[in-house]
Amino acid sequence: MELKDHSIRAIITDRQQQLDATLHNISSLETVIDKINHLHRQMTKQKKKIISSITLHKRLVSPLWRMPTEVLSHIFVHCLPEDKYLSPASKLTLVLLTRICRRWREVAVGTPSLWCRLKVPFVLRTLLELPFCLDLWLKRSRGCLLSLQLTCCTLSGWQSTELRSLLQPYTNQISSFSIRCRLGPNQLDPLLKDLPALQELIIIDGSVTEQCFSRLPPTLSNFKFSGLRFELDPLLSYKSVWANLTNVEIPIHRPDAVLDLLQLCFNLCSLAIHVRSNGIGIFEPLVHIKIQSLRIIVESSSYIHIDHSTSDPLPGLLNALALPKLRTLEVHCVSWPHKEFKSFLTRSNCPLETVILGAEVKMRRKQRAECDALVPSLEVLVSESEES
Repeated sequence: MELKDHSIRAIITDRQQQLDATLHNISSLETVIDKINHLHRQMTKQKKKIISSITLHKRLVSPLWRMPTEVLSHIFVHCLPEDKYLSPASKLTLVLLTRICRRWREVAVGTPSLWCRLKVPFVLRTLLELPFCLDLWLKRSRGCLLSLQLTCCTLSGWQSTELRSLLQPYTNQISSFSIRCRLGPNQLDPLLKDLPALQELIIIDGSVTEQCFSRLPPTLSNFKFSGLRFELDPLLSYKSVWANLTNVEIPIHRPDAVLDLLQLCFNLCSLAIHVRSNGIGIFEPLVHIKIQSLRIIVESSSYIHIDHSTSDPLPGLLNALALPKLRTLEVHCVSWPHKEFKSFLTRSNCPLETVILGAEVKMRRKQRAECDALVPSLEVLVSESEES
């Protein structure tokens, strides 16, 4: 037994020496492998740099990369969406153009006309990001006229004041301002104060006070209001504001107030009205020599009960008006006043080209034939939508 134990211990010792030698060899091999892997990573990086350099220099040979800055800037302008206002989203074409390469970024940032349209999303969760967004975007406009759209569900008094302070550095540049918010009385006033370059104002679901309206600049030519909170009568006294308008779209409670409006807006070329009929009213004869487009929507019975046989304002309006420059007439939510329309055409002697009828307005074949006889080139279209 002693001999056998001695033999076994000798074998164990021998195997331990073999294991130590093997572990040493493995450690040495791992060191070599680490060096090889490190060398491989270095070579891979070098390969990528070489490929990147080759690609860059190939691009520099391309005519696209040798284009003058002015030409490239012009191309960038045509790359933008045709939307009137641009969202500051990261996937927007304009934002992507700044991430292609250093030169493209320099050209994009240095082209003010690319940064003149902005949709401003004003909600509490983006309130902290908004100053950075406005500063980053609008500073690049470099004094060019701006088109801004403010969108939100509601806007409190302190929020409208806060937004006004953010827009303060750019108020002299705002030429188009669209406000799509629920605004109470006087909440709109801070946003519309001192906008000397304003040419277009669109208010959706807001509230316009007399003070606010009276401060609108003489540069304003387009005015659109959509919503229930609009009172025309108190605003009619501000003749200087109405006199400069060329395009108007508003709701009107009194149908006969249309004539008062036309007398004030003697430069008007396009008028769209939502009439909430509360009786026919008295329509005095009126000639307006500049209107080329007239759109009339009588509110449907789902909002207010209308007996078209007694309260439809369109026949009275057509009997009172003479529009010698009218080219487009659009009517919704009424029965077709054929007799009054024929008299209107004869009286106006206008170059009428198109009549657009709402889907609910029916013109009979005989009536259509009579219209064709009066104006052979007249095109009668049916609109599927009554939206403004």
